[in-house]
Amino acid sequence: MLPRLLAPFPLVLLAACGGGTDDSAPAGSPAASPGAAAPSALTAPAAAVSAIDPARLADPCQFKPAEITAALGLAVDSTEPATMGAMLGCSYKGAKGMVRLNLIVHDPVYFAQATAMSRTSRPGEKTDVADDPDKAWWQFQDTGGTILHYYRQNVEVEVIPMFDGSKDRAAMQAGLLKLRRVP
Repeated sequence: MLPRLLAPFPLVLLAACGGGTDDSAPAGSPAASPGAAAPSALTAPAAAVSAIDPARLADPCQFKPAEITAALGLAVDSTEPATMGAMLGCSYKGAKGMVRLNLIVHDPVYFAQATAMSRTSRPGEKTDVADDPDKAWWQFQDTGGTILHYYRQNVEVEVIPMFDGSKDRAAMQAGLLKLRRVP
């Protein structure tokens, strides 16, 4: 008699452990396919952008001094490269001010979240550059500064001019847009 009572037990155990089919799962989903593994909650999402080749960032002074002079009118006397963790940068210094280039490398998987947080944490007015392929945007600081931000693969780029008696906003925007996009 005992074997007859235990006969349905393997089927109940199989269903309780997820071994049966789930008619509520949509066709083609992992739960609808017998033997398919369910996605893990610990699996990282797929990268939304591709990682840049580190060789392209070997020299953080991506602009030539003549490019800064031609676009922004600052005669560059010296360049100072710097590396601070995941941020690389270069200061282009002249007698009347400087231009700072920051290259902030983000994990490609979390690029969208990192850049969204970066944008919301910046002070001042922010506006997008219309129809820009690099999703460029302007940051206008209360002190009158104009900063150009854009994205290349998994790198957030900032071009920050700091001049004595800086140009008006429109002139600075026009000059910054003349610079080639790096990296």
